[in-house]
Amino acid sequence: MPDNRFVYLSNQWQNNESFKRQRGFTTSNEREEEDAEPKTIREFQKDRLRTSYAEFFTKQRVRNENRAIHFDANIDLIKISFYVTFNDDLKRKFFERYGLSSVEFSRFNKTVTFEVVSDITSQNFFRHVHTIINSPEGTGYVNQPFNLIALVMHFEFIDTRARWVSASLSGSLLTLISSANPIYTIQKNTLFRFLQERQLTFSYDQQAPDLIEVAVNDRNQLREIADNFDIVKAITSTRALRVRPGQYGELRRDYGFTVIVPEQLTIVGVIDTGVTRITPLQDILTNFSYDHTGNGAFWDESGHGTSVAGLVALGAEFYASTDEVYTAKARIAVIKALQFNNDNLNISRILADIRSARQTHNVRLFNLSLNISSAKEYNSTYSHFAYELDKLAHELDVLVFIAVGNIDPDYLGDALADPLHPDHKYPVFFYKPDSTSDGHRCENTNICEPAESLNNISVGALAGNLEQNDQSDVTPNALYPAYYTRKFHFDYSVNINSTPLRKNQRNKHLVKPDVVFDGGDLFVYEAGMEILRAHNHPEGGYFARTAGTSLATPLITSYAAQILNAYPELRTQTVKAILINAATFYKKDNLPAFRNSTEALLKNLVGFGKPQKEKLLNTEDNSILFLIEDVIAIGEIITIPINLPPYLKDAGNKLKFEITLCYSFLPVKDNHLNYLPLHISFNLIKSVDVQVAANAGQVVYGIKNSFRWSEDHFGLDNRLFSNSQSATYILQPRDISAADNAVALAVRCLLKNEIPEEYSRQAKRIAHRFSMVIRITEQQTQSVNNSLYQQILACNEIKNIAAATNEVDIDVDVDL
Repeated sequence: MPDNRFVYLSNQWQNNESFKRQRGFTTSNEREEEDAEPKTIREFQKDRLRTSYAEFFTKQRVRNENRAIHFDANIDLIKISFYVTFNDDLKRKFFERYGLSSVEFSRFNKTVTFEVVSDITSQNFFRHVHTIINSPEGTGYVNQPFNLIALVMHFEFIDTRARWVSASLSGSLLTLISSANPIYTIQKNTLFRFLQERQLTFSYDQQAPDLIEVAVNDRNQLREIADNFDIVKAITSTRALRVRPGQYGELRRDYGFTVIVPEQLTIVGVIDTGVTRITPLQDILTNFSYDHTGNGAFWDESGHGTSVAGLVALGAEFYASTDEVYTAKARIAVIKALQFNNDNLNISRILADIRSARQTHNVRLFNLSLNISSAKEYNSTYSHFAYELDKLAHELDVLVFIAVGNIDPDYLGDALADPLHPDHKYPVFFYKPDSTSDGHRCENTNICEPAESLNNISVGALAGNLEQNDQSDVTPNALYPAYYTRKFHFDYSVNINSTPLRKNQRNKHLVKPDVVFDGGDLFVYEAGMEILRAHNHPEGGYFARTAGTSLATPLITSYAAQILNAYPELRTQTVKAILINAATFYKKDNLPAFRNSTEALLKNLVGFGKPQKEKLLNTEDNSILFLIEDVIAIGEIITIPINLPPYLKDAGNKLKFEITLCYSFLPVKDNHLNYLPLHISFNLIKSVDVQVAANAGQVVYGIKNSFRWSEDHFGLDNRLFSNSQSATYILQPRDISAADNAVALAVRCLLKNEIPEEYSRQAKRIAHRFSMVIRITEQQTQSVNNSLYQQILACNEIKNIAAATNEVDIDVDVDL
């Protein structure tokens, strides 16, 4: 391939501080939603409220009786499930009328956990519930004092059992509420004394103030915490999903190859089980490391971290041919988080290590082939682990590559042992909510936290093992998503609190995994992927074969390292955009096993697809890749012209624009619907003045009707957004002729209204960074003598991407 490098597009752009935000019409679906709210109290609503009312006071009484630590006041929590999305207007009304302050939003903000701020005012809530319970049939609620209760499906008191999500003695995570109540600080200080007096091992970092890692001696100590400390919202296990370090060891005398380590290689932090200093890796490991276990970062008990490091360092080229010499793709900084493959993760220390590695050693890429063990429930909100990783990615310009997790092979084996059951067949196995199988629930195939992180990259697995022939076993074909890989957990088709999601709350871009790569298949030797193993491993051998998303992930991380090796000054969100832009996958109708399935299921398994190596570093002569790294303010629209070579008007060929946008953001904690409050989107439009793009309609500035904005903003506060978007625009020969040698890229930005005031004020004060990849390809039906790459360079302002620098440049929005 020619060395046609990527370049920055530097054409002079225009901006306008506002743009037209109204469609000017209301769709029939939106009118139906507006009129859908019932005007009377239904009898089934009364039954639900009656049950909630009785159970609430029973749970509250039992909790108070079980308290062994006395505080001057308690912090009662109440969870309410609503028929409607809980917005800022309801938030104000519930606080003013009932003394309830929201502390967490979940299930697309239809379920809210409240802190009872005023015991006196909160009695109004129960009085109004009582009024409705005892009201005559057909009672209306419009303009009634109890009208807010008509929106409530059910409510519950948050007792000890509700706080106890999952737990393990060796390591549990205490997640705290955020509260301005003075009792909060008193309880937090008392909790620290409680842990110290009982000589319990715990970990706390002020950078993540709502997380405490603790190891206890018996479950009664965890129960004491849950019984007495109202500020503890949830207790969850941090046990890692069991990793599979290798199987079927291959006996050889040595590794049989050496590794060349170029200067200025990108450093990747491998967060895993440590890395043994085997011969191929000994010159690749950095002289600094982190160890959570006390057993040494360079002792890998399970072998998992060593195999992951080998995949990052050697990359997919290691499988392309059998050579005596390979060139390293990255250097490895070891972050040993586990000793054994199902130990507990110390999340606070992982976060601190990422921060230290970035600020002290300029490490910007990290591989996390580890997960919390349980699958995410359908439509559950973002975990605190994902939240903290998203914060780090935004603040420090880092990128963490996260495996979505593997379905346990024993669980999968049990399902395959009954191949006649229709719900066990591929790909029905991944999604069958009404399954009749006794041993299988499709929810168990959902991703594991923190793979839902939005600022970082999540990776799933295909069944291929990078060998020439199809070696897959239980998966129908090497090209398919592997039987053990996991899918996105958002299911837009189901009702939330008995009512459907609005159409604008579904987002085709928002999906995890982001990308997929080969990870091998189960259950036979030939199906596995070959990995490096320490020669002193208990099972012997220098190589082994295994399978998993934990293998696919470091191969994608290796691709990212290669991008930074070639273009070291890029932002990490630009690296993410390049990977997504280079990704592709088959439509479901091209995959026989998926023809009776939905496109949504396939997308939930593969995301944007598999990145193609030939698209990651340079382009062919008939193509060019422009990069944009810029900033945009809230409410602003930007237009960036792209000049087209004159020869295209008469060439009779098509132009294909493949455009990808990625941007990082500071997440809103404990808020499902508004977790990502920042909207940035793009469109390919005519080369018009920015005032036209800002104030006219699509009919005026659009190249054609099918060229739409990458993401809609209408119904801003009810929408789910995605910070990774891709769109393809194809200009026909007549479109090129009409374009008059230029088109333009338009970018716009908005911020949700229903977010914390301090967040909103700061976000409006600064400009927000975004990264874009514009790949332009001439699809030739008529032969031409011109090189699109050279010709388009000649008619646009460009900037070459500079060489490496050793300086640590962290330009972050610290005030956010």
